[in-house]
Amino acid sequence: MKHSEARLLIGADPGSTPPELAEHLRSCPECARFQGEMRTLDESIRRAFEQTPITAETAPAPTAAVTSIRSARAAPERNPVSVWSGWALAASVAVLSVLAIWTLHPTESLARDLITHVGYEPNSWNGKQTVSPAASREILAKAGVALDMNSDDITYARTCLFRGHAVPHLVVKTPQGLVTVLILPDEKVKSRMSFHEDGMTGVVTPAPHGSIAVLTRGNENVDAIAQQVRGSVRWLNGT
Repeated sequence: MKHSEARLLIGADPGSTPPELAEHLRSCPECARFQGEMRTLDESIRRAFEQTPITAETAPAPTAAVTSIRSARAAPERNPVSVWSGWALAASVAVLSVLAIWTLHPTESLARDLITHVGYEPNSWNGKQTVSPAASREILAKAGVALDMNSDDITYARTCLFRGHAVPHLVVKTPQGLVTVLILPDEKVKSRMSFHEDGMTGVVTPAPHGSIAVLTRGNENVDAIAQQVRGSVRWLNGT
């Protein structure tokens, strides 16, 4: 079972571990940790829905979500549907608020998601052997790309799930050290963006289809490496 398949199963039902997933988890600490985090998140959501609704006495400020809850609680008990409607509206306001934040700051969110994703696979930096050319070509081809780079420089290659899409996740040897490369066909950026957070430095550059992310540990400047990688990526549709 591949990482992407395991994480799709975990995301669909964090509490279930079918035999084929259990076998994968025994040899994959990254996916095992991912399942643990998804179970924690699932439990937090369940508890949130079981908690007593916020009241006027405990609410710190009359936000739109709280106002809708107050109205629902003030409704006659003979109309329980209106109580649920109030909660549904409150949940909708919360979801819309999160979407609004992401819309206003998409690059910051993308940077955090990239760092978090790389953090899920810390062993990716520990590869001592190179990936076979056939394996790396297959992984890249699934995303519609090829990499014009010496295969001896690729020490890690996987298809990973990132923001709901299967993407190539590579670790490449460079004169400056190891760097992580993620090809992101479904993540569009208007211009180059750089970031430094949690001990990692990264650059995301626009590409003919989506974008390309390059990350390294420490404060190493990765601009030159990012340009080299971008020039080495060949999109199989001819662009």
